[in-house]
Amino acid sequence: MNWEKKIIGAFESRYYASESETGQDRRTLRLRTSTFFPDFDNAHPDEKVSYLEAAESLERRGIIKLNWEKRGKGERLKTLTCENSEKIFEESGKPYPKTEAEKIRATLSAKVQAIRENAPAQIPAQAEQAAALLEYFSNHFGPREIGQGIDHRTMEEFVRFLEFRLGQEQAEKLTTRALSILLYRDSKRLENLLSLLGPLVSRAQKAVPLPDISFPERSYPETMIAGKIIIEFKNEKTPLVNEGGHILGLPLETAEEIAAIRPLSGNGGTVLTIENKETFYALGKPDTLNTSAAAARFDSFFYAGGYSNRAATAVIKALAASGFSFFHAGDLDPDGILILQHISELAGKPVAPLRMDAATFDQYKAWARSLDKTMLRQIGKITEKTKSIPGLADLLHRIEETGWGVEQEIIDYR
Repeated sequence: MNWEKKIIGAFESRYYASESETGQDRRTLRLRTSTFFPDFDNAHPDEKVSYLEAAESLERRGIIKLNWEKRGKGERLKTLTCENSEKIFEESGKPYPKTEAEKIRATLSAKVQAIRENAPAQIPAQAEQAAALLEYFSNHFGPREIGQGIDHRTMEEFVRFLEFRLGQEQAEKLTTRALSILLYRDSKRLENLLSLLGPLVSRAQKAVPLPDISFPERSYPETMIAGKIIIEFKNEKTPLVNEGGHILGLPLETAEEIAAIRPLSGNGGTVLTIENKETFYALGKPDTLNTSAAAARFDSFFYAGGYSNRAATAVIKALAASGFSFFHAGDLDPDGILILQHISELAGKPVAPLRMDAATFDQYKAWARSLDKTMLRQIGKITEKTKSIPGLADLLHRIEETGWGVEQEIIDYR
């Protein structure tokens, strides 16, 4: 083990931790052998010697100071102290975080001024929001962000991305990776950049509005709905009439444009939300609508896909706003009940369970699966309001007393 590098690395980590804890650039840092090298007493003699020699070498070069136990030097090293943290970064060949943060703040401040002076005339509001975002960064950027891997290059590349999006009306026509090559000659750089800056952008969002431009991501939430329904879209006069009750795929962009959903029958409307895809296809395909008595109870079938993604959330809210009554079919386990609870919270109205009860559990317990402790602990997240829904309290009692769960796909809903 290269103990010098490990000691230097530990002091770097302590520097960033101390800065984060206090909000100040602490110059005195301390490592205790008991925590830094807890197995010292049981380590091989050669490893002990390597550790002590590395510490003494760093002390001779004026980087750290050593504090020995009272029994005397050479027997037990108690603490290693650095009173000038700049020397730690000099030794590792890295810029001093405080100085580097000051340079980045100055660069960002200059970019703010440039954007405000050269804002495209057609998007003054977006340009001002971009400037406000960078101004927030310039006022709050510090060593903590350096420790998170955000350096001068990262911030310059983020500014390049913002400037490009402000100046390009058709930037959304590019895929994330194509845009990354265009800006950085690296197909993955933009994804890594936005991931790295995510926490900083989230903090900024609480203080200033984000610019009205899309931050690209390689995520494409989708959901599905089936049934004889009419879907009305915002700013469109012609609705989508699903007279055949076909299964319709709805990506996020389409789901967010839904203004209302109405049953073709003209009645109030009922929807069965279904946790798992296999059961959704079994119940929601058009030929089922005319042959299944259970399926005939519902005007539409919606694929929840577990905890709702953004597309599913948009459709659930549209169904609720359109006056649909909600029913849910899912796994007979704690997560299955929590998904029902989640849908009820999104819809803002009660959701009635379908075959999520003790009788169904008993019918299929021969094929139940064992639940681990982590899954069983999920029961603590189920609210009293959800437990009061008819059938769920008895189901929970079965789950708790057996430690089993029943998967939805094995249940016969005919």
